[in-house]
Amino acid sequence: MEVGKHIREERERMGLSQEGLAREVFVSRQTVSNWETGKTYPDVQSLLLLSNLFAVTVDSLVKGDVEAMEKNIENYELERFKIKASMGLALSLIAVGGVMQAMLAARGELTTSPLRFIALLMLVAGVAVSFVAERIERRYNIETLQEVQAFLDGKEPDQIERDRRMPTALRIVLQMAAGAAVAVLFMMVVSFIVALTMFD
Repeated sequence: MEVGKHIREERERMGLSQEGLAREVFVSRQTVSNWETGKTYPDVQSLLLLSNLFAVTVDSLVKGDVEAMEKNIENYELERFKIKASMGLALSLIAVGGVMQAMLAARGELTTSPLRFIALLMLVAGVAVSFVAERIERRYNIETLQEVQAFLDGKEPDQIERDRRMPTALRIVLQMAAGAAVAVLFMMVVSFIVALTMFD
């Protein structure tokens, strides 16, 4: 992505430090550093503030990035199933591990049963899988790229903001529902196995 290089060049041309630029566009110095090193991509509002400050067009700031943005969005679409499946697995592991812990605690066996290690392992594995899936999703920075692409295609910033709110809420509800469905199915299987083991 070229935007980081353009931001650094314009910042240096104006004689601003990263901290100075951060103050001008209402972000942290770390955010500016992340833009310049390519770790994150500025959102539409930040691009508008930067273009006004530097007296350049948004198009000139993102020059050379359109093709890379499209490629990232395309790659994300290919990876999305894996990310969502990983999140569903993480929720399932956390839910089943939690239920097993609760069952053992209710039976007074939380400290004595060898199953406590399995339950704890499921909780830890669920958190780890969730962390990895979240990092993969963050790496694509997909929402920001889609918004910038929509802006370049002629959508107004306030319309992009409105569009973002509802799909995000809807996506969270759908992810929770999918995760819950997978968790319930997984819990039923594991609970059956645990019940057989505990009541033998």
